[in-house]
Amino acid sequence: MDDQAATRALLVFGLSLLVGPAIGGLVGWLKTFFWGVGVGALLIGCAGLYGAVTVGWHRYQSIAGMASVQGSLVEFVEERSKDSDGRTIVTRAPIVEYTASDGLKRRVKGLGGGLGDKEWGDPVEVRYSKADPAQALVADFQNMWGIVWGLGIFGGFPTMFGLFFTGMAIREGRHQDGLRVARDPTPAQQRWRTRGTVLANFVFLAGFALVFFYPDPSLAKQLGAGFMTIGAGAMLHFIVQSLPPATDFQFRSILAIVGLGFLAFGYGAWMMG
Repeated sequence: MDDQAATRALLVFGLSLLVGPAIGGLVGWLKTFFWGVGVGALLIGCAGLYGAVTVGWHRYQSIAGMASVQGSLVEFVEERSKDSDGRTIVTRAPIVEYTASDGLKRRVKGLGGGLGDKEWGDPVEVRYSKADPAQALVADFQNMWGIVWGLGIFGGFPTMFGLFFTGMAIREGRHQDGLRVARDPTPAQQRWRTRGTVLANFVFLAGFALVFFYPDPSLAKQLGAGFMTIGAGAMLHFIVQSLPPATDFQFRSILAIVGLGFLAFGYGAWMMG
């Protein structure tokens, strides 16, 4: 129901994969390598975020005008596709039967790989258009918000890397102008930083423990819980190292990128589980 918005978003993102490196290369040739990589990555990232926002808004509006009903899983159908190496990939797409307000039974197909933990006859929520009950979708995270999450990931990471390299370019210029003055932490600041580092390490290691020992039959939820905890640990490290006097920009930025990345992947895995 949001096919036009999704197609437009994917087109913009695809064009950014061509335009971003081209403009980034030109900027890098005119200025510095860091500026070129930063601008190119930001163009790609902003295109991905634009897609996530526009598709997310259209999806939100369409879902707001839909009715919810409990359907049931009736079967899985095999779908075949090819990867970039030409190998055939087989996934199982769920078929859910639902009865709309007009009393007619209809079926809707979910995305391949979805509802993998369900069995035939299990209840599944379905949302359908009140104006046209045949227009429906399976109301799980993957089917409703999967494309928004995916575009957010593909937009968020290049944006973070773009900001990182742009910051490095600005920092490089300041170093050349001799504007940076290093300052050592006071004993009190060092004590707080040590305590924060211990706490962050504990959370970080707890995330790895959850990945291997979390008592949940769903592998996706197990990985999601672990990844989000690892991300929280990395973000705690980022916060601790940003306390005055802040440590090196490059080191802190890597912690932030790792933390946000694990949080994003973990959240998606948890919701799809």
